[in-house]
Amino acid sequence: MATNERTLKDHLSLTERVYATLREMILSMELPPGTRLKDIDLAQRLGVSNTPLREAMRLLAADSLVETIPRRGTVVKSLTAEESGLLYEIREALEVLATRLAAVRGTQTSLQLIMDVAESHRRAVDQGNLQEYLDLDRRFHSLIAEASQNPILVSMLNMIADRIHIVRRLTSNLEMDVLTGNEHREIAAALLGRDGEKATTLMQQHVRRHGERIRHFLAAGEG
Repeated sequence: MATNERTLKDHLSLTERVYATLREMILSMELPPGTRLKDIDLAQRLGVSNTPLREAMRLLAADSLVETIPRRGTVVKSLTAEESGLLYEIREALEVLATRLAAVRGTQTSLQLIMDVAESHRRAVDQGNLQEYLDLDRRFHSLIAEASQNPILVSMLNMIADRIHIVRRLTSNLEMDVLTGNEHREIAAALLGRDGEKATTLMQQHVRRHGERIRHFLAAGEG
């Protein structure tokens, strides 16, 4: 979607609207990792003054989506292999907890929706629709978190979801995406059967496999 075609919700403040637009541009890789973010250029591009832009940058920095580098300025933050390892340690623990709780607390409707999204994700992979299946991948994990009925856990997972989404785009390939789709369906089936032990084991394996894949990819790029 072109920048000037983006729909910015009227109820948001200007800073929040600029933040939402820049966040979308980062997640969609319109502004890929390492991109230098110049205030003047972005202000002109978005049609805003420097004040809301700088406030939005501070919010993005708090989300670890941008960072300021001495003598270079503000750039879209890149994930290192070491950081990805630390991030996935946290993600694994949180996703496993969310899955265990979802198996017990999730309503039948919420668990069926998880399965429906898993099926949609697998179809999107087969069709080669990268943006759709990455969005559905994120939706799948979000629904499990929501089914846990623990809003603090949901918030914690949301804090790391954006950075994971970006690196998933960088490391996507058909073989692994097909495997991911199959794993999602297995996890969803275990949840529907209220088999918490199986679901959590599958989720742990799923997240750990992705973490290792991403760490190796990033390490190769750093070498």
